[in-house]
Amino acid sequence: MIKLTKTYNASKEAVWKHLVDDELLSGWCMPCKGFALEIGQKFDFNIKPNAFFSGIFNNTVTDFKEFAHLSYRCTSSKPKLYTIVKWELNETDGKTTLSLEHSGFRGSQFLTKAMLRSGWKKMMDKHLEAVL
Repeated sequence: MIKLTKTYNASKEAVWKHLVDDELLSGWCMPCKGFALEIGQKFDFNIKPNAFFSGIFNNTVTDFKEFAHLSYRCTSSKPKLYTIVKWELNETDGKTTLSLEHSGFRGSQFLTKAMLRSGWKKMMDKHLEAVL
């Protein structure tokens, strides 16, 4: 399981908007297509493929409470991946703590998990921080 937490000098509404708006999400995370805040909504993250990765994460929104939490199933055919991404937001004194939990890795997915952990950390620490 991957667990990361970062506190931003931004409101919960501002951070939330960057999790649920296709264009804003694409600006700090990965190019995103088809996101809508509806249970069962399918959307994709697309990045450059390589010998180890198809370049596509297929996602389905599984749960959300506006401004509080968002969950989606994240799958990939190469490597074979069937995981859950959960975001949780908490605001204190005008700052928002964003927590990520990416779970469901199976068997020998150590390298995949390490690569995703590194990517999520960079996106949360640098990219999202920069746009907020």
